[in-house]
Amino acid sequence: MTEDELAALIGHRFPGGTYRVAHWENWLLTDCTGREQLPDGLVHPIVLFHAPILGAGTSITELFRLGGVSGAGGSVGLLGYDWEYLRPLREDVDYRVEGGIVAAERRTAPTGAIADLVAFRIELSDAEGVVARVTNRWQFRRTEAHVPVARDAGSAGDPATGELLPEWDMPSVEAARMRTMAAILRDPYPVHWDRAANEAIGLGGRVINQGPLNLGYVANMLMAWAGPASVRRLTVSFGRPVLDTDHVVAGGRVRSIVDGIATCDVWLARGDEHVVTGTAQVIAPSA
Repeated sequence: MTEDELAALIGHRFPGGTYRVAHWENWLLTDCTGREQLPDGLVHPIVLFHAPILGAGTSITELFRLGGVSGAGGSVGLLGYDWEYLRPLREDVDYRVEGGIVAAERRTAPTGAIADLVAFRIELSDAEGVVARVTNRWQFRRTEAHVPVARDAGSAGDPATGELLPEWDMPSVEAARMRTMAAILRDPYPVHWDRAANEAIGLGGRVINQGPLNLGYVANMLMAWAGPASVRRLTVSFGRPVLDTDHVVAGGRVRSIVDGIATCDVWLARGDEHVVTGTAQVIAPSA
């Protein structure tokens, strides 16, 4: 892909359409995160990965095509999400979905490694207006070497010093849940389900957990603290991949509470390494 072709992606609009989250789909999605089902037809927050993409009339395969990559293992990297929940999403509601590509930039590392950074934004609406908005940032790698990316979705300023949130523990990330998740997402990327393919990219036959599932553990932590309809925004960046059998722990700390909304630093840790970092806004629980 030339730089002119990359620049031409900015402003590309997806066909648009509607999306309805069925009960069975939400049940499996929630189960993949390792938590109990949500009450009152509430949809798990990580629905904001696949519902916007499919509802907008595109797919992961089509996004790979637009980005000019084959989808072979290691050709795509996940950079970060900014997901806004203006109101909770629920099962069996028809949401209007529209959006497109909002940014595209080529970066070259001092080593000569080249990657294209592409972001798309999609909104879900009902009769009352916008319900949710997502901005997802991906990296399409043009060389085998990876381009280091500045992690810009974390908290600004000093670390939060408020209340430490109760941790949420995933003792062992399961490959079976990754396969179920790949089916729900309609995700053809073999790194999530093909052990043999991952041998070739140096992962020793282990498969990579999906970014939405990693963020799902953070969302589970927040919902356990503040309630199942509490999440209002998740803004995160992704570090090194999480692999099957990894033990990860989601945590957070309150930065501020203004007008009943708590802003928190959040993370997903594997030992001493933070593999997801960012901020969240949730409805603060009553004292």
